[in-house]
Amino acid sequence: MSNRPKNPGNARNKNVLIVGGSGSGKTRFWLKPNLLQMHSSYVITDPKGSVLVECGNALLHGAPKLDEKGNPLKDKKGRVIREPYIIKVFNTINFRKSMKYNPFAYIHSEKDILKLVTALIANTKGEGKAGDEFWTSATRSPAVRS
Repeated sequence: MSNRPKNPGNARNKNVLIVGGSGSGKTRFWLKPNLLQMHSSYVITDPKGSVLVECGNALLHGAPKLDEKGNPLKDKKGRVIREPYIIKVFNTINFRKSMKYNPFAYIHSEKDILKLVTALIANTKGEGKAGDEFWTSATRSPAVRS
């Protein structure tokens, strides 16, 4: 993972996108084995929250720090020196379990709500995919009270 080709034209990113149906083994057979090798940085979308629960402690413990020859480095007492991962979580269901960024904490007026809704709509519409304007207007308008 750390090698770079001499010719920059041959350099490719090493990003991976895994797509598959429910139960196809994306997490069990691809994500977890690669994640637990701890050879890279990772950004993971985990809607169920299971990957953090099942692999988080291993990542916090970290991978062995290696010398030039690839052997694990040891401290004065002979214990392997490890490099723990820094784990950041953005949980939109339970903000107490998140990294403490809550956009709703910045809402103090109706004007702030409109700013947040406008930002969400602008960033979730996609490139050139303008849907029916009725739905965009409906999401911005205040709720009707009876």
